[in-house]
Amino acid sequence: MTVASALLLAVLLAGLLAAGTAVVLRAGRGDGDADGVRDGALALGLPVGLLLLAFPGQVASAVGGVPFGVVLALGGVAVVAALALCGKELAVLRERRAFAAVALLLALFAFFLWLRLGWGDARQTEKPMDLAVLSALLVTPSLPLEDPWLAGTAFPYYHFGTYLLALPFRLAGIAPGVAYNLVAALVAALAGGAAFGVVRLRGGGRRLAVAAALLLTLAGTWDGARPLLGGGSLASVDLWASSRRVAHTITEWPLFTLWLGDLHPHAVALPLLLALAALAGRFASGAGLLLDAALLAALLSANPWDLPAALLLLGAGAFVSRPFLPALVRALSTAAVALPFLVPTLLGARPEMQGLRGVAARTTSPEAFLHFGGLLLVPALAVGVALLRSRDDAEESFLSANLYPAAGVFLAILTGRPVLGLGAAFLLAVLHLLPGLRGALRAGFFLAAAAVALAMLPELVAVKDPYGEELHRMNTVFKCYAGAAALLAPAAALLAPLALATRRARYAVRAALALGALALLAHPAALLAQRAKATRTSLDGLTWMTREAPGDRAAAEWLRANAPAGARLVEAVGSAYTDHGRVGGASGRPLVLGWTNHEGLWRGAAGAGAIEARRRDVETIYRSDDVVAVRAALQRTGARYVVVGELERKEHGANALRVRAPLRRVLEAEGTELWEVAP
Repeated sequence: MTVASALLLAVLLAGLLAAGTAVVLRAGRGDGDADGVRDGALALGLPVGLLLLAFPGQVASAVGGVPFGVVLALGGVAVVAALALCGKELAVLRERRAFAAVALLLALFAFFLWLRLGWGDARQTEKPMDLAVLSALLVTPSLPLEDPWLAGTAFPYYHFGTYLLALPFRLAGIAPGVAYNLVAALVAALAGGAAFGVVRLRGGGRRLAVAAALLLTLAGTWDGARPLLGGGSLASVDLWASSRRVAHTITEWPLFTLWLGDLHPHAVALPLLLALAALAGRFASGAGLLLDAALLAALLSANPWDLPAALLLLGAGAFVSRPFLPALVRALSTAAVALPFLVPTLLGARPEMQGLRGVAARTTSPEAFLHFGGLLLVPALAVGVALLRSRDDAEESFLSANLYPAAGVFLAILTGRPVLGLGAAFLLAVLHLLPGLRGALRAGFFLAAAAVALAMLPELVAVKDPYGEELHRMNTVFKCYAGAAALLAPAAALLAPLALATRRARYAVRAALALGALALLAHPAALLAQRAKATRTSLDGLTWMTREAPGDRAAAEWLRANAPAGARLVEAVGSAYTDHGRVGGASGRPLVLGWTNHEGLWRGAAGAGAIEARRRDVETIYRSDDVVAVRAALQRTGARYVVVGELERKEHGANALRVRAPLRRVLEAEGTELWEVAP
């Protein structure tokens, strides 16, 4: 990355921040909490600015292919129009304190960039797929996006969030390997900033808002403290093991997601989820309604798994400051206005929804305690304090404070599902308290209730998928728990003053909170210790290729410099979580066939025939001695280039690509060859 491209990126992001901030300020004009709106607008300005740049081209793509130059032009017009129409709102940002949110964003961005230096390789887990999507978006000639792993077809997986983030990096000309880690750090900063915005826009103070941002981005789970209590060292604290805390599922939480660096839908949607939590129903103006609708559509386009969370936030945001009927009207109006923004997603290619099913497994008490205990401690204490204060009569208050926990334990025993029983008791307690709740406390309890409802959902139903009976809850727990953990961070910050407000038990409460917070530090402390030992100094996510397969890196660089953006590429085909597809992913050129496992999951039975046909064609190209058969396979696939590297020789033998008559070699470097199909 050159200095010029870095400066251009900074200018672009600053411009988008200004445009988005102006829009939020316009939506909140005349609000009674001017300071909170100002802070929240700055915290959420960049995600909103990115939506201004992204949505015009996205909506236009619903009616057919749109050249990417037109996409950028439409987005640029929207940003300029927003500054022209709302720019005068920025005059309220004269005070130095107004930029606390920007300072927080910059600090989080710098910290996570430093982390990326230690774990920057875009390799293993889902990173190769995420890199392929990002690389494709950095060079694609048009929208809708072509499938990076099944060239010539529309990409059927959720990628709006990556598209949103890729736009400024494309304009700045940042290479894919570096862009990957910059985007990963930016996601962390935007998520932390959005958590700050939730608290400020829902009535909390700046210190609480900073606490929410740090809790979201840096807090571990209580599972991290378990090895230390057993006498282990920080080196024995394993984030990966904690992310599989519930048997046969995935239990990511924000710090794990942001550290891992997968640019998967649940990760890139985090800032959008929290922005919706901050703004849903917050402003009564028409601009506020439109902003809510755009955020709702953006969240669902980026990660449809967030539909339950989105609906809960839509209702909670409307009910925080309105009676029942006006709140219902506002929520329904927001959903209706969001529909036009959702048209490209609804009409576009996407994985088939296989329906819902009942669940046979359950989350045990120790599993739930170790994963959610640290984040639920403050809401649990707050609801207890609120119940004790809910009646003038001491005996009635005492009864209320004990009734709901007792009911929760009873339901847990009765159903055999502790998360379901205790969660239901918490929701009933919040419902009981609702008439007396106002301001920040009302918002905090609504957010906590939404998070608890999300955690309860996998105890009742699961989305059907092909992973088998043992893993039937895996994805449902994964997505619901990720959303729940994200919402609990600002909820805990908003409810902390109430949890600390008790006088008679203040020492016990403070001791419990201090111990709980200390336990949350095990994971971040382990990360810091591991990062301090790392020796990397590059943000380039393709450094592993330079180190282990320099010829492959040379092929990718040649393609980026010389091949048309849509030129199809043949390389060895493999399954998930491998290096297969590495040259296509690094260059942004679509592969004839990439990870077959993922393509099969996205396309289901309807795509099985095409995937198998392409697999056979790739095998023919590399293995066949028949010139006619190889020519026919190249023609069927529309391939322009063929890679022959160590991986191809491993898969297809030392003489991979036996027939070379229809091809000409355009690159030979470090054992890797790149062949172009002769016209």
